[in-house]
Amino acid sequence: MYEAFYRFKAKPFALLPDSGFLYPGSEHQTAYCLLEYGILSQAPFMVLTGDPGMGKTSLLQKLIVEHGSKHKIGLVTNARYDIEQLLPWILLSLGLSTKRLDPIEAYHIFSEFLFQESKRSRRVILIVDEAQSLGVELLEELRLLSNMNDGKTLKLQIILSGQPDLHTLLQRMEMAQFAQRIVVDCHLKPFSDIETANCIRHRIRVAGGQPSLFTNGACALVHRLSQGNPRLINQVSDIALTYGYAEQASIITSKLVAQAALDRSKGGILPLAAKEELAGLAAASEDPSEMDDPISSPGDTTACAESSADHLMTSPDEDYTSAMALEEEGRLKEAVELFHSATRDKSMWFKANSHIGFCYVKMNEHHAAIQAFRTALEDPTAQQQDVLDVLYLLGRSLETIGRVDQALEVYHRVNQVTPTFRDVADRVRGLERTLKQLSHKGKSVNEKYFWFSSVVDHVHRFLIGGQK
Repeated sequence: MYEAFYRFKAKPFALLPDSGFLYPGSEHQTAYCLLEYGILSQAPFMVLTGDPGMGKTSLLQKLIVEHGSKHKIGLVTNARYDIEQLLPWILLSLGLSTKRLDPIEAYHIFSEFLFQESKRSRRVILIVDEAQSLGVELLEELRLLSNMNDGKTLKLQIILSGQPDLHTLLQRMEMAQFAQRIVVDCHLKPFSDIETANCIRHRIRVAGGQPSLFTNGACALVHRLSQGNPRLINQVSDIALTYGYAEQASIITSKLVAQAALDRSKGGILPLAAKEELAGLAAASEDPSEMDDPISSPGDTTACAESSADHLMTSPDEDYTSAMALEEEGRLKEAVELFHSATRDKSMWFKANSHIGFCYVKMNEHHAAIQAFRTALEDPTAQQQDVLDVLYLLGRSLETIGRVDQALEVYHRVNQVTPTFRDVADRVRGLERTLKQLSHKGKSVNEKYFWFSSVVDHVHRFLIGGQK
């Protein structure tokens, strides 16, 4: 309806899960890093929880897209506690059988499939969505299926995704054996006011529209109504665009959002907060200052961090400057949000993502730091010295989480370009001794990230090319 009027290539706030529109807020980025770590570290069980509408399914779709080429991934979305057995649904999700099979035959088919995939050096990853509906008996069936991971090779990994009731279920006494096998456990929290506004503008940008379409006041009201729930953000924003189109409004203001939300909430079903203020906002005159979208002073770092209305219309360079000040003050989570905002300017991509990594290192969230450094290194325009600095920090983060072989590979690449860089030579010798000791003890070296070698090779080509 409104796509052509606002020059969108697609609907920015569609309710169907779409990983292409997924906004990488701090909560979602951390959760994704933990799930990716679980896959790569061969965790038998992982758990992702969050309230309805928090974006769990979109996050899982992103995981499937990025890891589906290396592993066989099955997604079970419609199983529930009142079915007799879960295995037929698992076979269906993997495309192995659509027939009603004898339990022994079904087990044989699944076991043989795991064996054949393992011979091809591929793991089977089973994702069970809405897992809070399974109940104790079906979860126990999953635990027994995980016993197929015999010997030294992990064949089957299981990701359970569900609402907070899943967390409660797994804490029950009879689930103790199951809980002991869970390596990754992450919970998605709602967006902050800044993340809500960034999410709105991110989705508009992906759809091909102008990120400034929603005023600061409109974004702030959407946050109060949705309480940072992504699905509710989409609901309110979508109906606001519909009202904007009906009025041929070039800008979506808080008044328009209030009018749309007021009418939408009359049915009493949509669970919006702050509904008591809607009638007054909808009846009030437009605020001219909101239409002007004033830009806050770049020196006012407190306002930039604490008020979405002050921050959203600043330039990426101003966001970066404010974020640097916040990082120096130790307000790291706020700094990360502003660094993310600065990356909307591609020229800021490398240094903003690098500082996101620095912030996560300071917060001891090394998996998130690794993801941020990896993202920064995708920029081919970065200067050689800056790339070496980030590679060094990437190596240190990999060391911290025990990824010895990967850290060693990073240091080798740095050493090839600048043998005297910091303490890299000493670290190479130390890690080589560590790997030799592990080899003598019969312990296996960590599996490499599927993206890792390609990223390092890309950086290596860039560094070597810069020397010619």
